[in-house]
Amino acid sequence: MGVSIAITILLIIDLLVFTAYELGVIFNFCIPNNLSNTYYHFDRKYRGYGKLFPGMLYFLCATALPVWVYYTYRLPDWRSNFAFLPLLTLICLALVGVSARYKKSDFRIYFHYTVAILSGFFTVLWFLIVGLKLSYILISFILVMMITGALTRTLRIYPLFWFETAGFFAVLYMLLIVSIVPEALL
Repeated sequence: MGVSIAITILLIIDLLVFTAYELGVIFNFCIPNNLSNTYYHFDRKYRGYGKLFPGMLYFLCATALPVWVYYTYRLPDWRSNFAFLPLLTLICLALVGVSARYKKSDFRIYFHYTVAILSGFFTVLWFLIVGLKLSYILISFILVMMITGALTRTLRIYPLFWFETAGFFAVLYMLLIVSIVPEALL
């Protein structure tokens, strides 16, 4: 029981960190083109604070990875064989953080976008293969973000930001639900 409570607290901290980062970005710079652009916004306005973006990604990777792999690996059926998908997702996410200054060269641009797309791909693949019962979380967050973007008239201008935000929140909330009710994945 103690591990479950610790995991739940860790995931609540993850959600608070990501939410605080998102709100800080929106209140300081409005809505960016994408989350990666926040590196440049912070660095331009607050010299040296661009490192908040990779720092936030590393924090989420370091705290969410063990939880996500743990719950996937503990599944009693064939789905436990896909515990590598969260690992691949978060490795790609960490590489996004490594290449935060992606506008500096053509290679970094391609590398940055490739690992970002792969991270999203592995996340959706995990939801389809392992967490199909919880796919409604991903779908509902995408819908909420799309509606929010439409209401604020920013969906057409910044669709990537809204999709990225929906993906992050969907994964974090899914992990939180599974930490509270482990049978949700069964």
